[in-house]
Amino acid sequence: MVRLAAVLGVMAAIVFGVMLGIREYGNGLRTEAQQARTRHQVVATLAGDVTTPRLSVAGAAVGHAQATWMAPDGTARTGVIEVSPSRHAGETVRIWTDDKGVITPRPQDRETTVVAALTVGTGVPLAAAAMLALLVTGTRLVNQRRARRVWEAQWTVVEPMWRINGR
Repeated sequence: MVRLAAVLGVMAAIVFGVMLGIREYGNGLRTEAQQARTRHQVVATLAGDVTTPRLSVAGAAVGHAQATWMAPDGTARTGVIEVSPSRHAGETVRIWTDDKGVITPRPQDRETTVVAALTVGTGVPLAAAAMLALLVTGTRLVNQRRARRVWEAQWTVVEPMWRINGR
């Protein structure tokens, strides 16, 4: 009975995971479209040399440098940007800004959307399967322990008679 419930639970989790994955994909497509409308790639000119590099979250060496760029509305902007440590003052780099010229991360791409949808879509069924496997395993262990105790109790009654008859 527990195994049947576990199989049905995994099947339900697969359906639920697919539905959540489709929803996540739709949300990702909307995010892509919104960010494509509001984020712009512009050219920034480094006004100073790069500071001492450090490791980014991705593990690449990055430094900071003062830079100037033109906002999409034509306003001149200045600020500190992250750049490769090999860059020098006067060089140009491409950066992403919002409509007001404020530095922003690059827009979400299709690969990120697909990976997020697949992660959600497969993560839910896999997590459910793992939890249900633990439930089935735990139930089996409890049932085996109980069966062993019943067998031992019955054996303590039968074993003395068996010995007498076996003489």
